[in-house]
Amino acid sequence: MQTTLNQIPTPLAIGLIVLGVVIILLVVLIVRRRRASQAPPPAPEIPPTTIDYTAIPLEEPQSWRNRWRNLPLVLKLLIIISIIIVAPNLLCAGFFLCIWVAAFVLSLSGGQTAAPPPIPTPSPIPVTLTIEDATIVRANPLTLSVRVRSTGLPDNTELQVELRADGQPLRWFDPARRIQIRRDRGDFREAKLPDGDPTPEGRKYTVVVSTPDGSLSAEAELEVLPTFAAAFYGVEPTPSPSPTLSATATPTVIVVQETPTPLPPTATPTPALPTGQPVAVINGGNVRKLPYTGVNNVIGGINAGEQVQILARTPNALWYYVRTIRNEVGWVSRTLIAVTDLIAAETPVANVVSVFVSGSIYLAADTGSAVIDQVDPPEVVELFERTADGTWYRVRTVRDREGWVQASLLGIPDDVAAQVPVTK
Repeated sequence: MQTTLNQIPTPLAIGLIVLGVVIILLVVLIVRRRRASQAPPPAPEIPPTTIDYTAIPLEEPQSWRNRWRNLPLVLKLLIIISIIIVAPNLLCAGFFLCIWVAAFVLSLSGGQTAAPPPIPTPSPIPVTLTIEDATIVRANPLTLSVRVRSTGLPDNTELQVELRADGQPLRWFDPARRIQIRRDRGDFREAKLPDGDPTPEGRKYTVVVSTPDGSLSAEAELEVLPTFAAAFYGVEPTPSPSPTLSATATPTVIVVQETPTPLPPTATPTPALPTGQPVAVINGGNVRKLPYTGVNNVIGGINAGEQVQILARTPNALWYYVRTIRNEVGWVSRTLIAVTDLIAAETPVANVVSVFVSGSIYLAADTGSAVIDQVDPPEVVELFERTADGTWYRVRTVRDREGWVQASLLGIPDDVAAQVPVTK
């Protein structure tokens, strides 16, 4: 009971107290009036002449207006003040009373307010790692290429790559190198350390990839292309036997003096065109001097149904250097020819790179020399030689201008930089 009283708001309590006082006053007033009406009337004074009062009709208020008009002024003021004070509190008390009664009835019936449905928690995407390709793609320097597909990993997650021989890890490349995931994919290309573990023939070589928390992918068998097998297994190529000359008797030479006949002039021999692996043309298109569409450098064309011979490719394998059936040698887009991943891995990488930052081309490897041209992204340049420290490269632009450009302006992969000769 005490707990229930403590929960009643203060305005409601005051209103109830005032209401109780008003009710008590009204009860007292009604009781007094009833007693007064039941008391015997005082003995009337006998007037000199007798009057029959029974003949006079009794006049009492019949409506509430007459009753209100006959109330004393003090009582009228008390009733008005009580109504002004108590009426709002009565409304509030009635509202809380209804709520309390409803809650009490619900508690007795065992009913409960239905809780809002729980917000479903999205299920996390499971983390998976799949090695799509693990191949030795270069002999000098010996280079491993790994391509990974993943799910459930955020961008910029770094994965560790491990080369194994019969299930045992090898120290073959720099262990600090990582695959960085971008849009659920990652690529890895790393050259063998000079003092890396040997990889003799006859063992099973696999590649495995792991996440920072230790989750491992399934082992993928390493593919060693026949072109690079000797370099990977450390087998020296078998030299072709030199022909041996049989001993013959020395012939007797008779010298005859003759007048020399003048020889006709010899024609300059035409250099033989390079050859490569043939692939089919699936879409007709242009053959270009360099792998870039920003300028008019078209030197020929190919048609669907023909064949081209692949000679080289760009580092990103989006362009291929080919020889057409019309002996046109130039660059075509990968979208025009049927190139498989195996063919792409076997194709040597050309010394053609993209421009990442705009800058000047100088006459010499010195910023104090004359400026002869300008390069801007996304142009490409062909690399011919570099300085010993690798900070300058001699290049040819898409406008056939040759000069020196700073290496910081170009996107040069490590394997491409390694095969560019150093200037003398």
